[in-house]
Amino acid sequence: MLSISFLAILLAAGVAGVTLPNHHCSIDTQTAGAYVNGSVSMNDNPWTHFDAPMTKGFNLTNGEDWSFEGVSTDGQSGMGFTFSRGTVSGHNLAQRIFFAVVWPNGTRFMESTFADVSTIEVCKDLTKGTWYNGTSAMNWTFEASKDYTHTVVNIQSATVQGTFTLDAVSPAVYPNGLIYPHPRGDNLFAPSLYWVENVPVGIVTANLTIRGTPFVLEGIGGRERNWNSFAWAQVSARWDMFRAKVGPYTLMAWTFKSKIDGQTYFSGVLMQGMKVLFRTQTQQVSKTESYGSLSLQSSGKVRLSSNPGSATPLPESRHTGYLLELVAPKTGKRWRFEVNYTKCVYWFPAGASARLGGFVGAIKGGLVGGPQYSGRASGTAMEED
Repeated sequence: MLSISFLAILLAAGVAGVTLPNHHCSIDTQTAGAYVNGSVSMNDNPWTHFDAPMTKGFNLTNGEDWSFEGVSTDGQSGMGFTFSRGTVSGHNLAQRIFFAVVWPNGTRFMESTFADVSTIEVCKDLTKGTWYNGTSAMNWTFEASKDYTHTVVNIQSATVQGTFTLDAVSPAVYPNGLIYPHPRGDNLFAPSLYWVENVPVGIVTANLTIRGTPFVLEGIGGRERNWNSFAWAQVSARWDMFRAKVGPYTLMAWTFKSKIDGQTYFSGVLMQGMKVLFRTQTQQVSKTESYGSLSLQSSGKVRLSSNPGSATPLPESRHTGYLLELVAPKTGKRWRFEVNYTKCVYWFPAGASARLGGFVGAIKGGLVGGPQYSGRASGTAMEED
């Protein structure tokens, strides 16, 4: 571990970051407000461990995230949080924690807190991240096994205390659905947007106290990594993304419209246990190659909306869920899944003409012509005017 005195020296010097080897770990430390001049390379090496730092420092535009979410078994409560480095939500060179939950009665809590220092320790058997603020005594940490099967988040701040655990029931995958590690794994999803799924789906347990009120969640969820050359608002026009467990299946899907080239990008991965049953990155109908589609639905009862009682409520989301279809022409198999929102976790402005939300939901479906199942889903959506 870095000593407190050494961290103080880093803060005083304002260095952009440092990576120190020891006998078993490499340690990467970044400080709020520190940066490098010029361009910063984004890691596109498929062999790099998904929890490792993916940027060579930070300039005034790039950033990287470690994101987590969960939904209760009844679909009535949910949560999402992100450890961020770099430019995020209008804050340059930040070390930020975003955190949001919704209780079964619809009460919500959302906050962003900022650290002085973030440290990533990549060791032989685990990776540990720490976001620390010496003034507020904020201390968020995550510890993840090297094989991604077990993750523990410990939270200590003025407003939130407790633990979050995630045990994987699906394999770590790249956007093209290949299982890590793989020489053809591709972590570039869209222009200037890199993405991997450390845990597409896992079993979640959260035991938290939020401003003195218990928040307990047991259900499913997952976690992922993103690293971008530019801020989210600069690379994203809109998106819809969710993960789910339904019957014997786990799955994730993301459709993303790029603000850089105006094109829409897609990923759909269907898994059973630690095996990938289906994967595609195309929505183009084909007689020979696998494809999928993620369509917006608007007939459900729940829309993404501002916190009740908000003085300046945003327009509600135009949609209430999704229809996901995955088609494998070579085998003749087709899977169909319907998702309906059950609770909005958060909904806030994302630039001048867009809104960003988190949700939990109910999912039903399966192999067309085969058994049909019900389950739970969680995800995020960015909607443009």
